[in-house]
Amino acid sequence: MLEPVVVFLAFAALGVFQAAPSVTTGDAGEFAAAAASWGVPHAPGYATWTVLAKALGTALPLGNWAYRANLLSALCAAAALALLCDALRRWGAGRAARVGAVVIIGLAPLWREQSAVAEAFAPLALAAAGLLWVVAAAGERLLQPGPAAALGLVFGLGLGVHQTLLLVLPALLLAGLGKKGSWAKALACATLGAAAGFALHLAIPLRAAASPPVDWGHATTPQALWRLLLRRDYGTFALTVDGARDFGPSELAAQLWRFVRASVRAFGPGGFLLAAFGAMAFARAGLAVRASVPAVWLLAAGPFFLFLGRPGFDAQTSGALERFFLLPLIGAVPFLAAGLAMLGTRVAKFSAMAAAIAALSMIPEALAESRRNDFLTYDYGRSILRSLPPNAVVVMDGGDDTFYSLSFLTVAAGQRPDIELRDRGGVVFPGGYGPDFRSLTKDAKEARRREVEGRWFASGRLWYSTLNEGVLPDATLTPAGLLRRPLAPKAPFPDGPALREAVAVRWTHEAAAARYRDRALAAFMPYQRGVEALARGDAEAGVRWIELSASVAPDALWVVPTAAYALGVAGFRAVERRDWPAAESAYRAGAALEPQKAEPLANLGVALERAGRTKEAEAAFREAIRREPRSARAWSALGARLWADSRWADAADAFSSAAELDPADGRSAAWAAQARFRATGKR
Repeated sequence: MLEPVVVFLAFAALGVFQAAPSVTTGDAGEFAAAAASWGVPHAPGYATWTVLAKALGTALPLGNWAYRANLLSALCAAAALALLCDALRRWGAGRAARVGAVVIIGLAPLWREQSAVAEAFAPLALAAAGLLWVVAAAGERLLQPGPAAALGLVFGLGLGVHQTLLLVLPALLLAGLGKKGSWAKALACATLGAAAGFALHLAIPLRAAASPPVDWGHATTPQALWRLLLRRDYGTFALTVDGARDFGPSELAAQLWRFVRASVRAFGPGGFLLAAFGAMAFARAGLAVRASVPAVWLLAAGPFFLFLGRPGFDAQTSGALERFFLLPLIGAVPFLAAGLAMLGTRVAKFSAMAAAIAALSMIPEALAESRRNDFLTYDYGRSILRSLPPNAVVVMDGGDDTFYSLSFLTVAAGQRPDIELRDRGGVVFPGGYGPDFRSLTKDAKEARRREVEGRWFASGRLWYSTLNEGVLPDATLTPAGLLRRPLAPKAPFPDGPALREAVAVRWTHEAAAARYRDRALAAFMPYQRGVEALARGDAEAGVRWIELSASVAPDALWVVPTAAYALGVAGFRAVERRDWPAAESAYRAGAALEPQKAEPLANLGVALERAGRTKEAEAAFREAIRREPRSARAWSALGARLWADSRWADAADAFSSAAELDPADGRSAAWAAQARFRATGKR
């Protein structure tokens, strides 16, 4: 039939149109570099993905390697929809029901996003759709040796794309119930097929032995390969971010509600209602597949996955988690088709009309997921390279977007072969800290880092990508473009281009705001402008830029604490030079960033008092106490202010509160006693 071909061509064209032109945030840069060099990306190694990307990129040399990897996602997502369409046909779904179902899921915002970037989830969707297609094509012959082996082969290959495919195994076993044939023989054939597909992982040690530029874990031994496959660096059952700790009914309910919200957003309200209707009326829809198969698929890859990993609910975790919902949503496609089929039982046109309405309502969000003008990460990496002198050593202290954008630019694009990229953790890039580095204790690792980095510093070649101001204790980190350059203490600010001259980044607030990773990276640009302005002595501009960084990504985990710290340092330095307006500006901005913290307001009160604005200083101290009633420092500062006004009784009460909160500091108790004596004449 032509239907699957038409579906593939239509969605492939849409995917190519929306594909990002180069590297994007997240893992895309590492994947592109791994494809270009046939390397080994982060655990679990993604053997099948890497082989597919290398093959496609070599056969279809269009644009850079990041773009070729993005095209792989576009083509895999389109092929997955074609297979789903044909699987539904084989199960007996009518044309309007099957085409409508795949069009709705194909326009889902999550599907469109993963079709446009170099991630593992669109190829995972292809593997998942391939499994359902084998089940549908085999029909009653599923337990025969040929179909069983084919199912196993697709499953084994799919595990090399993403290991979460293991979650659909119960659904595949349910699909075999009631089929004719021997279970023992079918399982044996399926196991052999899976082993054949999984054998593609042997490419990992073979490529690692060649020491490619991207070589996560250097898995040349069985032990190292096993560690990589089990994701021991992350925790086998954990995501790349910390999970929630509780496992009570409220936690389970919250995770379930999270999945329901993701499903509604994926299909739109209309599509979600159609799928829910199809699930309830599935038995009457006439599809030649048990309802238990898509139901178990959906529940195991969705809610069970969340219960197993218990990911937290912060913005970073939620942003990383969204792409994992693509796999369970494939299990909802038969329900969506069943819902459309049921609407067409009385009036055939109702099915097509319902599908059209649901699909049309999703078009604006589908178009909004286009990445064709996404240059944020590419420009970020290029700006870093542009600011580096020849033969520089760049030490990266965390930050995936720095690791992976530079990985793409240096490995896949061949830019700046003169520089050395070093990983302070010794994981993504060679650290240069010795072959025994990862076996050292935490303290020994830090000592080794400082020793080696001290030598690079002495050579004048050292640059840092870090937010840690104390990364090299014997040096002062000076803003240098998007990096930090260590200088000798009290060295003058170096001459050179300002950040605005070194960095050319094409991004907009609106585009970055749509995705957590994008806005978390975009916020770094104004933050660096801010710390650079502060370092140059322009406090007013520095505060404004740092405030802007917080407005770009107020939910990014790094932004508020880092920006608040920078503002606190700026306020302290302004106080040191008796620049009271600058101190006030910095401390008020810090107080606005952390509305629950007392410290910025306590600092503000000190600055106002020294500027002679005593009433405002007292108000600041009292507001600090309102925010944190157990802040001993705020109570003590208020006591000192009241003492200065000879308000002895109130001062005694304030110092007493400070003494109760911090009994180890005897000074507050002594001041309280003196104030009480002055108020009453009694000790």
